[in-house]
This record gives sequence, structure tokens and C-alpha cells, in this order.
Amino acid sequence: MFNLSHPKLVALAETEGYSQVEDFLEDYALDSVVPAICMAPDCDHTADLEPDQRAGFCEACGRPSMKLGLVIAGMI
Repeated sequence: MFNLSHPKLVALAETEGYSQVEDFLEDYALDSVVPAICMAPDCDHTADLEPDQRAGFCEACGRPSMKLGLVIAGMI
């Protein structure tokens, strides 16, 4: 089941210029680099990561908390 309303996913889509999460996911579903967001409650840093990245380090807060938008949505 997909989770398209997660607050971090909505924030990531908006940061990337999308008003609809579905459009964001459709555009990045097959790309080799995908936008990710820090899942720490006090950090919203974004970066582009490879789709197989599971716990990338956040350049802003230093935690291994970066998660791809596709993972947050439950697509991968």
C-alpha cells in the first residue's frame, strides 16, 4: 500500500516544485538519481541519491536519516 500523504513526502515533492505527490513519484519512478529528504524531525534537508540508498547521511545534521521519496511512498 502506498503512503502518499506522509508529511516529509509532501514537503519533498513541494521542494522539488510539484504540487501533487503523484506527479513527483511518476517523474522519478525510473530515474537513476532520486530526491531524498532527511527524516529527522528537526531537519528537512534534501539531496539527490541513488535509488538503492537506504540510509544516506544528511549533510545538514550528520545523521544517517536520508530517505528517498520513493521509499517513503512505499514504492521501493
